[in-house]
Amino acid sequence: MIHCACLLAEKDNSLLLVRVRNHKLWYLPGGKIEPGESPKQTLCRELEEELGINIPIESLNYVTTVIGPSHDGRDQVTLICFAGDIPNSFKPSAEISEVAWIKKDRHELMAPAVQLWVAGRG
Repeated sequence: MIHCACLLAEKDNSLLLVRVRNHKLWYLPGGKIEPGESPKQTLCRELEEELGINIPIESLNYVTTVIGPSHDGRDQVTLICFAGDIPNSFKPSAEISEVAWIKKDRHELMAPAVQLWVAGRG
């Protein structure tokens, strides 16, 4: 089981998603929780590393936890999802090649666990 902290940002029937180099699927921004980190600490660190944004840890609010298959189906992931105040501009860096607002009906673009969350919200 892989445990991740993720940002769940919605607007205009779209989700803010990122694409990691060499992957065809899009993911929620965030990443793996490191030993000794809280999920909120992980999310703040990952957002700074991947998108160049700083979100005050106290502005993050827990939304939901999604458990589903990893992108390749070899493992299960636990996505601990938070919402928070985010800026309007992002700069992909580290392993992130793209960031975009993706319409929720574009399931074929989304990683399996993201698809599960969207389907559950339907």
